[in-house]
Amino acid sequence: MSEIEDLRRELQTLTRQWERLTAVPETPRSLMDVIEYSLGTQQKAEVYINRLFAYLLDPKQPHRMNAEFLRAFLTGLPETCGFEEDIHDLSDVVVNEQVQLTKQADGETVSSGFVDLAVQVPNEWFLLVELKFAAEDTQTEFYRQEVTHIDGVPKDDYESGGYYLYLHQADRPDANDPEFSNWTWTAFVESVLTTFIAENAPQYPQRTVVQLHDFADDIRSITGMSDPTDNVDEKIELYLDHYDAIADVTATFETQWETFSHNWPARLSDRLETANQGSIRSENEYHVRFECANDAVGDWWFRSTSPDWGMLFKHGWWRSTDDLTDVLHERPDNRNDARIGFHHRLENDREQALRDNTLTLYFRNMGANDQSFNDAVADHFDTRADDIETALPEAASVTGNKRNMIAAEYDIAPDEHDDFFAAYVTALQRGFSELVAENPALITILDDIYTEAVADVYGTEIRMPSSQ
Repeated sequence: MSEIEDLRRELQTLTRQWERLTAVPETPRSLMDVIEYSLGTQQKAEVYINRLFAYLLDPKQPHRMNAEFLRAFLTGLPETCGFEEDIHDLSDVVVNEQVQLTKQADGETVSSGFVDLAVQVPNEWFLLVELKFAAEDTQTEFYRQEVTHIDGVPKDDYESGGYYLYLHQADRPDANDPEFSNWTWTAFVESVLTTFIAENAPQYPQRTVVQLHDFADDIRSITGMSDPTDNVDEKIELYLDHYDAIADVTATFETQWETFSHNWPARLSDRLETANQGSIRSENEYHVRFECANDAVGDWWFRSTSPDWGMLFKHGWWRSTDDLTDVLHERPDNRNDARIGFHHRLENDREQALRDNTLTLYFRNMGANDQSFNDAVADHFDTRADDIETALPEAASVTGNKRNMIAAEYDIAPDEHDDFFAAYVTALQRGFSELVAENPALITILDDIYTEAVADVYGTEIRMPSSQ
């Protein structure tokens, strides 16, 4: 029997055992198992949970998880949060509890409050998290609408974006401020915490694993959740029994995924060229400039400098705000630029691609733009909303989000291709064809939105460069 056949047989055994474990129904927690808190005891427990949460999320703490739990938390945030930052490198992230938020005017503090948890990359983005168990919401409107400084730092210093999350019990009201994304403790435990423990416990110190289990148990106790029969110990044993097979196939896939995160531009442009949809004008390790066959669509850049953000943008949609005749395809050193474009998220949407076999292509009003430019793009986009809706293919829709303004979903069909990555490229090709190569009407509208926003904000009339 060959090595591959041995590996396949072992993985089939693993699959059967895993299915047996996960098919076990939940056992409701009995009344005897529910911890009844007096008001004082519950308040102390909530403070403890808040501190433990911050500790586990902070990569700099000695739990030896580095940024993995934080990355799982950020990846698992509800879609309504709109969190779309690159979390591959979290070396600069700062996690703090009870962070002071202030409203300042003329250098004086007018009012202030303390948010339960703040996760931030200085000068780039922040996430403010309000953790609620029993108390009513009294602060979210102030946090989002009035606060000007986070721990003494102006909110305007965060170039990429600000995000707001309200974690609360399922039977309690949502946040008062509509821009806070609502997430229940039940959803967090089931979709993030329990999964993280089951998949990662064997690689962490016993003390950390105990803390993770205690964290989950305490949340269940305070919120009155039933204790699911998740068979964590049996899953860990199953993992260890089949470690060699899992490690082998995982390492192989991870290597191929990393390679694909850099070479998808070349693979996409080759596929488009073969389909007579245009030709490659230039190509290097991370960039491809592709000339579409339809002159009305123009030249496009495919960019893979990030392992997460796969960028597809028209030549002319990225310019230096210091000289708007300067057409860019990468960020200037001083980061003074204005850009729009399409993108797909290789890391952020990885689970969706692998589990659901779905690729999402977004049209994005880039978060690192000047806020005035983002607002102008959003205003012109809203003005042309009916025209945009008419021009969109069936797979796409307007999201109502001020950053990812259009989203289009395409099936990834591994069974119809030699491998998963070929199927991914086919989905990407279909998306590019429907949204760009065969859709000059949509691209013309987006051209107009970009040029009009530039004129409004920077007082400069620009034209889209023609293919040469």
